[in-house]
Amino acid sequence: MARYTGVYGFPESADGARRLAEALNVPCHIAELHRFPDGESLVRLPEAVERAVVYRSLDRPNDKLVELTLAASVLRRQGATELCLVAPYMAYMRQDAVFRPGEPVSQAVVGDWLGRLFDRFVCVEPHLHRTHTLDEVFVGRPSICLSGAGAIAERLRRDGVAPDAVIVGPDEEAAPLVEAVAAPLGLTALVGRKERRGDRDVTVTLPAGAPLAGRPVVIVDDVISSGETIFSCARAARATGAASVRVFGVHALFDAAVAARFQSEGLGMPLSCDGVPHPSNALPLARLIADALAAPC
Repeated sequence: MARYTGVYGFPESADGARRLAEALNVPCHIAELHRFPDGESLVRLPEAVERAVVYRSLDRPNDKLVELTLAASVLRRQGATELCLVAPYMAYMRQDAVFRPGEPVSQAVVGDWLGRLFDRFVCVEPHLHRTHTLDEVFVGRPSICLSGAGAIAERLRRDGVAPDAVIVGPDEEAAPLVEAVAAPLGLTALVGRKERRGDRDVTVTLPAGAPLAGRPVVIVDDVISSGETIFSCARAARATGAASVRVFGVHALFDAAVAARFQSEGLGMPLSCDGVPHPSNALPLARLIADALAAPC
């Protein structure tokens, strides 16, 4: 018997929910959402199944968090005995400490909030820094942290990546992803150093003597939002003599204006995983997530 007996999705991520349900071979149900004139949300769901997966990426998270809360309450009231939240992109992970007086530790707040609603969690490349595992976020709840590296490496393999290509990450936080992409392909891995002075004021410096001259470079990162980190990293790679530059991101959060900048910078459209619906989606995650859900806790 399958561990889970149904997938529940939301309108903006309905395709992803359906792909996951197909991979699990279970029914898929998409919530109806209504927004009242004052901004409140109403969530309608069909009858609950016993063991339910709720699928939703938490980009632009504030309304989504409230709607998840309402959805979980409906499913519990209708008799669901187990709820697993699959959030390929998990929000509020970067604020994992108090950096200035008066700030919240948002990661802990949201982790506690969702931990009261769901029994299990699956995320892809959560933006963890000083927190090392999802178990520290969702305390007392089983959680699985998946990597987008396999999807990126598989696409590079299919595309016939050159044997002298270098996989580059913009900073040390990207090192695990970079290594996980490079290792199965037998490619060189390299990470830079990022200095962030503001949300859109970033400089990436690559190591002195980085062996990029005349070689293709593939930049990979977990999240692409403003694009400034990638633009700076690409300029540094070209200044070091890179023959070409491609870009992959696990989570694409950038808008049309940033997409246009990628074109103007000569980088083309980055390729992203399909956890966050975006025009750049090219790397499927459904099978990876389904396999994780089938594994015992």
